[in-house]
Amino acid sequence: MDKLLKKLIPPVSASGHEAAIAKVIEELGKPYGSVARDALGNLVIHKPGNGRRVMVAAHMDTVGLIVTYLEEGGFARFVNLGGLRPIYIVGQRVRFDNGVFGVICHDSGVEPQDLTIDKLYVDTAGAKVSVGDTAVYCGEPVFQDGKVISPYLDNRLGCAVCLRALELMKETDNEIFCVFTVQEEVGLRGAKPAAFAITPDLAIAVDICGIPDTPGSFKPNALTLSGGPVIKLMDAAVFSHPTVVDLLKGSAEALKIKTQIEVTKRGGTDAGGIFNTRGGVPSGVLSIPIRYTHNPNEIADLTVAEDCARLLAEAIAR
Repeated sequence: MDKLLKKLIPPVSASGHEAAIAKVIEELGKPYGSVARDALGNLVIHKPGNGRRVMVAAHMDTVGLIVTYLEEGGFARFVNLGGLRPIYIVGQRVRFDNGVFGVICHDSGVEPQDLTIDKLYVDTAGAKVSVGDTAVYCGEPVFQDGKVISPYLDNRLGCAVCLRALELMKETDNEIFCVFTVQEEVGLRGAKPAAFAITPDLAIAVDICGIPDTPGSFKPNALTLSGGPVIKLMDAAVFSHPTVVDLLKGSAEALKIKTQIEVTKRGGTDAGGIFNTRGGVPSGVLSIPIRYTHNPNEIADLTVAEDCARLLAEAIAR
């Protein structure tokens, strides 16, 4: 898992600009099936079979920013691509898709409680950027005590879990479509057309979920960082289908993997873009718990990520 993350974290690939990460995943995925990209840029690893058509989806885009205009002196104003919280990103270094680095700053005199995206800018120290250029956080993954601290575990960790599951998967008659989707962070836009083309019998989205296990936020029965893979029952975009929930639970029991259950009215994953495609697709979500979602440094447990991969491999084969 750590070797995969070292390759998957660095590419600058904000939503709508996924070419760099797609190139990396394409190379990593070649041993597991034929690899192709669709018209939107979704990357599909296809493993033929005569059984059920199973779609696994993990989004490869990340939150980021896109330049909207340049002020005198070259300071770059921007809007967010996906969920960025101003209070957490001020002072952070970013890297643009053209190789330029910069730092996010706020207008003079603005108090922390009054920060909004339109009061922020990127100072590139005079280096040239243009309207439409995109940027992401800087940072390499750090591995410590069985955990990983890194930007963009959402959802490069989900991509790593899918690749690892393909490596671990037993022989199966099922036809597998492992899709690394685009534009999830800006509205689940890549998964729906991918599912429309594939017409799967069943779909599993692999993503992260935020967890309230930090000081001041812990609640009884809360999800925890090291409590095991998370099987989602509901979020703002989907009710997981009982068939998929039972499949994931049964696979976990067979492997003796401890799991957690999530029910939330917030957020969404690629499953929300898949389940109502064509005549409907039984869909569910397998999640890796992380702390500090969309922040410049997220934290995950690598043992839980590996268990997610084992669970996913078993479910696909079943």
